[in-house]
Amino acid sequence: MTKSLILLFPISAMAKLHFDPSMIDGNADSVSDLSQFEREGTQLAGAYPVDIYLNGNNVASRIIGFMPAQNSAEAHDVTGLVACLSKKDLLAMGVNISAFAALNSRADDYCVSLGKDIPGAYSAFDFSNMRLDISMPQAAMQTQPHDWIAPERWDEGINAALLSYQFSGSENSGRYGNSSSHYLNLNSGINFGPWRLRDNSSWSDYESRNGYHSGWQHLNTSVQRTIIPLRSELTMGDSSTSNEVFDAVSFRGVELATDDNMYPDTQRGYAPEIRGIARSNAQVSILQQGNVIYRTFVAPGAFVINDLFPLSTGGDLELEVKEADGSVRVSAIPYASIPLLQRQGHLRYALTAGEYRRSGSNYATPSFVQGTLLWGLPHNITAYGGAQLAEEYQAIALGAGINLGVLGAISADVTQANSTLPDGARQNGQSLRFLYGRTLASTGTTLQLAGYRYSTQGFHTLEETALKPNSGGYDNLNSNKRERLQVNITQQIGDSGSLTLSGSHQTYWHNAAAADTLQAGFNSHWGSVSYSLAYSYSQQDGQPHPDKAVLFSLSVPLTFGSAHDSSKQHQVWATSTTSRDGDGNLSQQTGLSGTALEENNLNWSVTQGYGQREGTNGDASLDYKGTYGNVAAGYGASNGYRQLRYGASGGIVATGSGVTLGQPLGTTNVLVAAPGAAGVPVENETGIHTDWRGYTVVPYASVYRENRVTLDVSHLNDNVDIDDAVTRVIPTRGALVRADFSAHTGVRALVTLIFNGKPVPFGAIVSAGDAASSGLVGDEGQVYLSGLSAKGIISAKWGNEANQQCSAHYQLNENNLQQSLIQIQQICK
Repeated sequence: MTKSLILLFPISAMAKLHFDPSMIDGNADSVSDLSQFEREGTQLAGAYPVDIYLNGNNVASRIIGFMPAQNSAEAHDVTGLVACLSKKDLLAMGVNISAFAALNSRADDYCVSLGKDIPGAYSAFDFSNMRLDISMPQAAMQTQPHDWIAPERWDEGINAALLSYQFSGSENSGRYGNSSSHYLNLNSGINFGPWRLRDNSSWSDYESRNGYHSGWQHLNTSVQRTIIPLRSELTMGDSSTSNEVFDAVSFRGVELATDDNMYPDTQRGYAPEIRGIARSNAQVSILQQGNVIYRTFVAPGAFVINDLFPLSTGGDLELEVKEADGSVRVSAIPYASIPLLQRQGHLRYALTAGEYRRSGSNYATPSFVQGTLLWGLPHNITAYGGAQLAEEYQAIALGAGINLGVLGAISADVTQANSTLPDGARQNGQSLRFLYGRTLASTGTTLQLAGYRYSTQGFHTLEETALKPNSGGYDNLNSNKRERLQVNITQQIGDSGSLTLSGSHQTYWHNAAAADTLQAGFNSHWGSVSYSLAYSYSQQDGQPHPDKAVLFSLSVPLTFGSAHDSSKQHQVWATSTTSRDGDGNLSQQTGLSGTALEENNLNWSVTQGYGQREGTNGDASLDYKGTYGNVAAGYGASNGYRQLRYGASGGIVATGSGVTLGQPLGTTNVLVAAPGAAGVPVENETGIHTDWRGYTVVPYASVYRENRVTLDVSHLNDNVDIDDAVTRVIPTRGALVRADFSAHTGVRALVTLIFNGKPVPFGAIVSAGDAASSGLVGDEGQVYLSGLSAKGIISAKWGNEANQQCSAHYQLNENNLQQSLIQIQQICK
């Protein structure tokens, strides 16, 4: 009987399967001890990469050790194995270890016996799916929300130096001469344990026939760390207060504030998205408190900025659009959010002490202290308030919010302020604020209404009292804000359309002028064709004429590439936009845009248009995202004007493992470490591959949440294997956490082992030192091994006796090292 006939036996009907060695080979001595496989599904003990499910919820993915079950009571699957879980493993999953006296005296690395040490608990190993299910009695679990992640699993990260840079520049030529400009923003930092040092600086220059100007500008420096027991963040240096109770204030000092990200999503109750319209190839800048915090170039038409990283958590922004003809439009962007309703019993606080800080020479730096508190009460009520105290300014605020169910949510507060103005006059006043939000699911309507009304002209803010006497903004004290109304409405129309409307109206004391903004838009699609209509209106105090624009756009998707493999298809959009400004000038733009390269990490666009103001115009641009950073370039031309644009952005981290280049860094980042695995893509991360050493950086990790990092092993070199291509990390704020992957570099081989003139017995266990894998001997003494080095020792074992194990020294030649799979034969002694 041949060996292949063994697989034809109907083993499913057997309670126990017996492997008769003589059925495999006439000589039973040529077959190893196979008793461990006599039960269907039995597996070898060892370490396996598994997805761990606790009471049905996926809680982790890691390599877990498995041991043979000592008795049938321990075994809850067909593998005959039980998981070896440490006290630390179970504690991280939320198991209340302290409730079991038998475990309290055990070492942290003690292998917990589920069922014995924790009555009623057990594990089941689904070998085919590499899934470990753990059943844990509810009484053995800590009382926590289902999405709770134990702080013991939070990772403070590794020590590192970090730098994120953004560079942009342009070379311009036109009827008024040539000019050039450059802008560089640097975010640098050092991580040491839980401490984060951060600095933000920028450099810019401008050269024209009128001269050359350049200079550095320091924006802020701060030191931060997480205070885990308080669920809070400590900040020392330059920062800004929140705008939940008082207007946001920039300061240099110290702040201790609640970080709601440390709480599960089920226990938690914004840079804004900025929209605008460009008439030409324009430079768009976002300013906060006089500082440029964002700059980019946009094509003609509607644009959206949704990747803004403000200097603070609040404070109005300015949108500056510099058109190709040199004209500049500036509009105010209200940046505020309604106070969050808190869950019953939840306390949110912030304590601040320092100096008021604002760029420019018109403001003094008075010392102040501030405290705010939001407290969740029964019956869906939240009480909140605070105090803001300085030598020349004292303010107290009290308010409450309530969830009214179908009627929406509303909050109202009043602030009493006593101020000493720069001229020495003492004034006092009150400010009443109300906020309202409601979503009508039946009609698809979302309404947010925010109104600010200053009931007396004697009300002032800390910012106004910080003005220096006779400064440029002094006159504003005589026309301080009186009433402000802000409305945001979103309406779903059918299954595909949406209408948005947002506007604000601001009036002043002793000033008939008002500031008004209005943005309206309609977006929908017909099949795969999308279209939109947008309108904008802005009238600012002191502006002689309002800035108005209306725009219609149409986008038709096209594809090219493989018709059978969607991963090899590249999307192309044909677009057309028509716009009209407040002066009646029409413009038309038509173009193509799309993606290219294997990972669609090259964006390109080509447009051609005509405008009544600038005449014929055209533009082309490229934007590439790569392993070592991003680069961009573009060229635009219109009547009598030419512009060449270019830019680069990226990140650099220096750790004990060396220097790694990557794409621009976020607040929190992941260092992927797979030494030896070069050029491997990170799944779901456009353009990010491991570098020549096997390292790369994944930016913008989610703080206090599980981040799944996966390597695409289909791109591994032929001589590289990875034990587990998936790992999970849970970083604290600002951390650089390390995601380790065990990569083995070496040759893949089918090895035939000869022992005493005969093949090593069938079923013997074979390993090769630190190689990536071990294996079982098959027919004729052959075994598959990967990760073999140029020379080493291969060991085989098929029993416990001295004559049931052997080892072989091997050395591969240069030709072997160049092949993806080799076959070798070795004498085993």
